Amino acid sequence: MSLHIQYSKQIAKELGKIAVYFPGEDIKVGDVIIFPDGKKGIFQKAVPWGNSERITTLDKLEVPFKKREPSPNLHTYKFSTKNSVDVNFELSGDADLGNPDLPAVDANLSIKFKSEGSIYFLAVDCQESSIEDILELESQVKSESDLIWKNDAFLVTSVTVAKKALIMQANSKGSELVIGGNVQGLKSGTVNISADTNIQVKRQRGSSFIKDWSDNVTVFIEVMKMEKEVFGDTKSLDFESGIPTENTDNIEKKLVLKNIDISEYLKIRQENK
Repeated sequence: MSLHIQYSKQIAKELGKIAVYFPGEDIKVGDVIIFPDGKKGIFQKAVPWGNSERITTLDKLEVPFKKREPSPNLHTYKFSTKNSVDVNFELSGDADLGNPDLPAVDANLSIKFKSEGSIYFLAVDCQESSIEDILELESQVKSESDLIWKNDAFLVTSVTVAKKALIMQANSKGSELVIGGNVQGLKSGTVNISADTNIQVKRQRGSSFIKDWSDNVTVFIEVMKMEKEVFGDTKSLDFESGIPTENTDNIEKKLVLKNIDISEYLKIRQENK
């Protein structure tokens, strides 16, 4: 399984989210995207795994929509691949961690990956923005663009952005990353990092970075499958030949936005190699 497909599946399984790969990619609410490497499984459904590609936007299709302002609620997401990531905490000097007033000394956090594709994920102070009224949006879509219908397209209905994020994925067994910062931000063997924490990558061995400690990183999206329904009589009779022919005069095409179930996608066995 390729690394980006593996990343998508692990985030979906552990966090119940559709991951942005690479984190920080410019994806906006109202984008119409495809997943070129997301294979169709036994249920013949396009799968939202791996890299995405923007094919158009609601703005370009001249479809008006209302965008809900980012939620004031902030969420932090922490995840590391079970049994595949070791996190070790080291102080660079003497310090009493039992003291409630933690000393201002440097600390190192060593993150070791035991297998290829292992993930360490930290997204701090995440906010979500989204489309306000999906039903109203459906009723306003007039486009009959084959670009949408023929490409297993998804509509991005929400985007989650982290104020700060540190995300990585090992490209080989035995990769290691060491990050350093103040002990107030890195506490006694666990990561307790706020968006204001000053940390930096000190050294790396064999890891494939996805995102260094960075500002304003897009980490998750929500999507709906874009499909069309055809209404009206599509056949007519040619009176001279008596042969049924296609008749498009009475055809009406309507966009249908369908919710997706991540758990269902996780059951699809066919994967990218």
